[in-house]
Amino acid sequence: MISQIYSLYFNELKNYMTLKTKNVAAAEDIVQETFLRALENADILNELNEKKCRAWLYKTANNIFIDKIRRMNAEPKCYETLLSYDDLSNVVVAQLCSLLSEKDRNIFYLRYFSGYNAREIAEIFNITPSAIRTRLFYIRNKLKEEINNGK
Repeated sequence: MISQIYSLYFNELKNYMTLKTKNVAAAEDIVQETFLRALENADILNELNEKKCRAWLYKTANNIFIDKIRRMNAEPKCYETLLSYDDLSNVVVAQLCSLLSEKDRNIFYLRYFSGYNAREIAEIFNITPSAIRTRLFYIRNKLKEEINNGK
């Protein structure tokens, strides 16, 4: 089962994480760690259907990404000299998105970084496309408020 989901989702998940991290090497590390966790939880994944298995992979990869951001923020080093402008903007976006609920964060990333449309996201979350569009409206407004409050 793991080799099957690896062949189905490795490139898709790597592309998703590359959009989030803006760094191919970091994205590959996260995806590799995701599949290591999949191996550890093979008994759980074997019981899931394809859509739920895919959602599990995305959720796990997203959690690993968030953990890396948190660790990076917790370190007392000065990153301004080590990171480029793009790296800093990725951290800012990740920090803003960390204010969202996990479900909203996943919806936001799937729509704006992975290119999924509302219908495809609705299938993943098992809700209607109009509910996804409504959630995205509220998510965008919340992020705008946070940006405006930070100025």
